[in-house]
Formats: sequence, structure tokens, C-alpha cells
Amino acid sequence: MDIKRLNNMMSDHGIYSRERLLIPISDPDILVNQTCYIELDQHAKREVAVLYLEGQPSIKSALVLKRTTSEQGRRRILDSLKRSMRVDDGTAQYYLSVSEGDPRAALSEFSEDLRWERQAGLV
Repeated sequence: MDIKRLNNMMSDHGIYSRERLLIPISDPDILVNQTCYIELDQHAKREVAVLYLEGQPSIKSALVLKRTTSEQGRRRILDSLKRSMRVDDGTAQYYLSVSEGDPRAALSEFSEDLRWERQAGLV
């Protein structure tokens, strides 16, 4: 696989703007007895096995990865709630915050509110 295509780059100029590049390996046996980290590559938009030459990621890159992953996770949960409830971002965020981040509890709370509105004749 071409390195530019693997890294979602249109031209060679992208090489200079990246902190790291994904490089395909032809022989997976070179990873045996090595410590690899499974990470989501932001540029390639895919999970990759990362082998750090220093043995582990730097503290800076680990913190950035953790923050990005948690932000993406929250966004996925919020998008899922929006679709399930058929509501806007603000409403989904409200129910997620009321339920202390538990998506099932948020859906349950939303359902209870809808039921109450119907019983009260507000809908």
C-alpha cells in the first residue's frame, strides 16, 4: 500500500506536517515480542498498531491521545443519543448531563419526560 494513501495525504507535502507517518509492513513477524499500542490515527481515520522505537509513547503524545480519544467517545455517545431521541445537540447534552454521563439513564429520563408530557396533555 502506498504511504500517501495509507496516511490520507494528497501530496508529498503532508509528510512534513505530520508528527508521525503510518508505514505498512510486509512481514507482521517483525512485531513478535515487541510492545505495540493500538491507537486511532487522526489523519488516517483508522486504528493502527504503533511500535515506538523508544519503547513507549512520550508523556505528551499519551496525554494528547487520551484527550482526543475521550472527546471522540463523548461525541459518539452524544450523536447516538441524538439519533435515538430524535433531538438536537443541546437536548441530548442536557439528558446526558442529568444522567451523569450514562446513556441508558439519559434515554430512560427522556422517555419518562415524554410520558409525563403526554399525560399532562402538553404534547
